[in-house]
Amino acid sequence: MSYTRFDELLRAHGTSVYRVSKATGISASTFTDWKNGRSVPKADKMRRIAEFFGVTLDSLLGTGNADSELAGYASVRSRKMVPIIGEIRAGSPIITNESVLGYEFADVDDVDEYFFLKVCGDSMKNIGMVDGSLVLFRKQQYANEGDIVACLVGGECATVKRFSRNRKTVFLLPENEDYEPIKLSTDDFESGEARILGVALEVKIRL
Repeated sequence: MSYTRFDELLRAHGTSVYRVSKATGISASTFTDWKNGRSVPKADKMRRIAEFFGVTLDSLLGTGNADSELAGYASVRSRKMVPIIGEIRAGSPIITNESVLGYEFADVDDVDEYFFLKVCGDSMKNIGMVDGSLVLFRKQQYANEGDIVACLVGGECATVKRFSRNRKTVFLLPENEDYEPIKLSTDDFESGEARILGVALEVKIRL
């Protein structure tokens, strides 16, 4: 089996070897050796690669009807791999971890303007943000009344809440009656003690 089929999938999905490596846990050197004809990934790694692209193993190996699958990708080329940059607690703030945990597909134009965060906790469960959800955010440092935001609190802790403002008071509101709102002031945002990271656009739940 040649590297060509894999390369076609990379181009069809608009992604890179680096991103596949990060998402699957397969070392970059494995792909380099494969490309240069020194070795071919083992069966378990091939399965992980196939799962990443959402194709059958036969398609990846070039023994199935891969052409029809690739043709289907042409209509969804807007789907890009957006980084998951850490976990965020929908309950009480946690220390932000900005290392990339993996990647998830999303219909976006500019990958650099979006990110996913993984929800831990249940303070936003009433709107479907349950524990383990992946929430897609558009990067921006402002919010409108009622937006769901990712917000840094205390400089280095992050939380997901509904944004509300009353003059100089900002409330980060939970969507669960068991939790209390977080009360901040506009001065907290001006001083950098609080900062909006982005506004939520979509929730994905992995079963």
